[in-house]
Amino acid sequence: MQGLLVRPCIAVSQLRRLMTKYYLTPPTEEYGPAGGGRLFIRYKLTRGVSLMRNNGVWTTTTFPTEDVIKEAELFYLGGHEYEISQGVYTELTNAGYGANVRAV
Repeated sequence: MQGLLVRPCIAVSQLRRLMTKYYLTPPTEEYGPAGGGRLFIRYKLTRGVSLMRNNGVWTTTTFPTEDVIKEAELFYLGGHEYEISQGVYTELTNAGYGANVRAV
């Protein structure tokens, strides 16, 4: 039988791994206006915190500059959701950012 195409069988566990998508939502912080008034204490703004990897070390920064972004191996701007690879998912989980990543 010439021309017969044989495709390798993929195990169910491998198929699930191929279909799993990983998402990152960088952490956030709440800020309030300066001042001691009673109204100022109640008003808060939520700001995204950026997450970056330099030399294999994951760190956060609140107000990144262009130079910081350019120097980073990987950079995720706070306030957004990103689809990430399984390798990055594992790195972030091991670095203590497991609350910010999810597998779907």
